[in-house]
Amino acid sequence: MPKRFRSIVRSIAALRLRQSRNWRRMLRPANLRLTGANRGQSYVEMVFTVLGISVVIITAIEGSIILNRGMAVKQLAYQGARYAAANPGFDSSTVLAFVAQAEPSALTQGTIKVSMSPTTTPRTHGSAVSVSVSFTGPTIAVPSVISFPATISATNIAMSQ
Repeated sequence: MPKRFRSIVRSIAALRLRQSRNWRRMLRPANLRLTGANRGQSYVEMVFTVLGISVVIITAIEGSIILNRGMAVKQLAYQGARYAAANPGFDSSTVLAFVAQAEPSALTQGTIKVSMSPTTTPRTHGSAVSVSVSFTGPTIAVPSVISFPATISATNIAMSQ
């Protein structure tokens, strides 16, 4: 074999050897390749992602709790106004007792304040009766941009019958 031909064969063999080493390196499992700083970076990225998603989920849960309480307060004010309008001879203490006993389970963790106007009895036919309900309850401490209200209020007006 001429000398030149041998050098070409050697260079081709060396090239194939380098290529096979590169392929073996690329086919190694991912956990063997991620070492040191690369693995730590993945953990930090995962922690920040999980924290961000957790804040979004907790904010959604807190928002749904506040929305549920708001609907319950509005419904309670409506029931109180209808009861006061249907019973013009009842004084404010009777109407407030009715509202207190009609309290839904969504409002058991806080305090409810109920007021009615006018407080005079008997109310004349066609006069307006206003019942206001205010609920103050606990909120979850969520580190978010949205600040949820601790007090929810609703007022409903009905005409006496």
